[in-house]
Amino acid sequence: MAHKILGLDLGTYSVKIAELSAGFRQSHLTGLFERKLEEPIEGETPLQRAARTVAALIAEEKLQAEMFATSLGGDATLRLLSMPFADPKKIEQVLGYELESQILGELDGLVYDSVISSTKVGEGGISTTNVIAVAAPKETVRAYIDVLSALGAEPRVIGAAALSYAALRDHAFSGETETQAIIDFGHRHTNVCIVRGGTVLFARSIPRGGEDLTVAIGDAFKMSPRDAEEAKHNQAFIAHPGAAFASAAHQRVDQTVREALRPLMRELKQTLAAYRAAGESGPDRVLCTGGAARLSGFVELLEAELGVAVARLSLLPDDPFLDPEMAERVRGGEARTGLELPSQALGLALAAAAPVPQVNLRKTELAYRTDYSYLRGKAGYMVAAVLAILAFSAINAAASLRGLRKEGEALELRLRKQTIELFGEPRLDGKAVSEELRGGPKGGAPPVPSMTAYDLLDEISKHAPASDKAKLDILELDIKPKKTYIKGTAESASQVDELAAELGKIDCFESVAKDKISTVTAPPSGPNPNGDKPREVRQFSLTITTTCP
Repeated sequence: MAHKILGLDLGTYSVKIAELSAGFRQSHLTGLFERKLEEPIEGETPLQRAARTVAALIAEEKLQAEMFATSLGGDATLRLLSMPFADPKKIEQVLGYELESQILGELDGLVYDSVISSTKVGEGGISTTNVIAVAAPKETVRAYIDVLSALGAEPRVIGAAALSYAALRDHAFSGETETQAIIDFGHRHTNVCIVRGGTVLFARSIPRGGEDLTVAIGDAFKMSPRDAEEAKHNQAFIAHPGAAFASAAHQRVDQTVREALRPLMRELKQTLAAYRAAGESGPDRVLCTGGAARLSGFVELLEAELGVAVARLSLLPDDPFLDPEMAERVRGGEARTGLELPSQALGLALAAAAPVPQVNLRKTELAYRTDYSYLRGKAGYMVAAVLAILAFSAINAAASLRGLRKEGEALELRLRKQTIELFGEPRLDGKAVSEELRGGPKGGAPPVPSMTAYDLLDEISKHAPASDKAKLDILELDIKPKKTYIKGTAESASQVDELAAELGKIDCFESVAKDKISTVTAPPSGPNPNGDKPREVRQFSLTITTTCP
């Protein structure tokens, strides 16, 4: 049965909601919504203002959902870490120690999570794994939980805004091998997410956005913040290279906008340079989205500054992910596509519906606790599912038991034949037959050796002195029945004596005879960049009488 998921983007200018209907095999996009922030109330925080706007939008659109997902926006800290292994469990164990040296403050006050970016195998088969780690103060995460829970929209997933765009693959962009940079120009933050296939290679949140442009317009033309905001939306533009201006005022608008965007463009260039410095190539294409990207001429400016092909992020009209009504609106150009696509909210909803590279900061004492009223509502389906599982388990157990009985009959027939050949009569007690075979004929040597040559080699390795106590080089090792021969070199005769004494402790070694010890020269150990002279070592040989293998 399908359930509804709402992705919530609590922006600093507007809030966006993506409504997703997630089924067993596939999901469908059923709605995209956006609303400018309500007028502020004295004493409320920006988070409370955004949550109040979300509540009004949910009530207006009559939205209901079983799961909510949101992100911390610019309140989360992102770090790119390198690990000498690829095991996710090991990464989780050492993540805190790696972050401790890069983040100010105590780790006890932070909650953190990570996703694996890429893994490369270098010389000697050693893996290097790049990890994108996200950390945020626990109090900040708790504030998001408390504020949204009060609205009946407790988030099950609290992710990182800069990682949410990877989930848009196959819905707003495609390509298995092409490297794509999604740049979301928001009101106060610009998020950069570089992806290839289904993997996030790099992510960053830049504290610059459309608000800087509003301030610049207000300062240049002596406008109030409200008038500057309206002028930015309706009159601001970036002229094409070589275009003639209709008036001096138009030229001044173009210059003001360009100067306001210059620091952001510099940060974007540095972001791509940092990504390439990590050994990656590209990106092949830049996809821009967000409110600030609605500015006329912005795409052309971005393409000229970055030297990469730039396009607007938009939904694919023939995507089966769209429900019929939404698909028709996209084809007709009436849906919020392109510049108005709430990409972060949609990415969060998709990440909550299917496994994609995303973090969840609801961990430790902040972990999500199941809503039991929701479970009670689904109790009938759960009981039916449990009964079906039990029925199939019973059928599987009966089939397995029947197969085991047939296999047991075949083994019993084989045991009967083998014991007739060995003892002249059938014996069906496998344990008694095994004990008798180990005892050997008339108490002699057992027909099955107590130790194999491999077991004996393992015992020799265990009894050899540690490398920090003695430097032994084994030149020859010959393990034969009743006799073992070892030839090697050591730094001193005392080390040879120590080795002989340790080998004598092995149970099946009856005697360890040392042959004559001679002095020979050997090349320097390890790499020899300084031209060290050959060293003198003691060559020895040991002849060991054994009762095994």
